[in-house]
Amino acid sequence: PKQTEEELSVEGHGTGWQFDSADAEGLKFGLWNALHTYKHYKDSWKKMMKRCMTTDFSWELSAKKYEQIFEWARMDSPSQNPWPF
Repeated sequence: PKQTEEELSVEGHGTGWQFDSADAEGLKFGLWNALHTYKHYKDSWKKMMKRCMTTDFSWELSAKKYEQIFEWARMDSPSQNPWPF
């Protein structure tokens, strides 16, 4: 599954790396990108560390986002009844 981080770019945006496979290959891909950035793009790495330290990754923030989605779902009822009986 994709990670929740904003993809890091060489331009210095983002807080991590996204990868599609939650397996050894996906982990190697993410780790390789992290090590490559650390070794070859020191300035981007330092900026990313600062962004990560100031970003709210708490469950409280995530829970608020889920609550908002559920509120929207209640406001906009389905056009078709999912329970036909």
